[in-house]
Amino acid sequence: MSYFEGYQQTVFFAPPTLSSPGVTEAYEVYTINYLSTRNYTLMVTVANIDTNVVVRLEGSLNGTDYGAMISNTITVDGTYAYNVTGFPVKKIRANFLQRVGGNNARVTFQMAAN
Repeated sequence: MSYFEGYQQTVFFAPPTLSSPGVTEAYEVYTINYLSTRNYTLMVTVANIDTNVVVRLEGSLNGTDYGAMISNTITVDGTYAYNVTGFPVKKIRANFLQRVGGNNARVTFQMAAN
């Protein structure tokens, strides 16, 4: 028998740093009777940038097909915060989509969902 225990309010994810374009692990942000999110924060730290990198926060309704919820081009090393609200999905992942001008960029993502 299942019963309602209450919703968790915020979850945080910190996948490993990416040194080449690729996606992080996908994280569940919806679980019946436990977790229901629709607001997301993406923190991106970029080091050793050459020209620019393109990063995205992607969401999925079915765990297979992902679409961009946030997409930005970063041109200077540093830490950047982006958010999107009112966007319910079942899973999220971060995507180091592209780099331009060299092979040294390292991208570290942090994500929060509530």
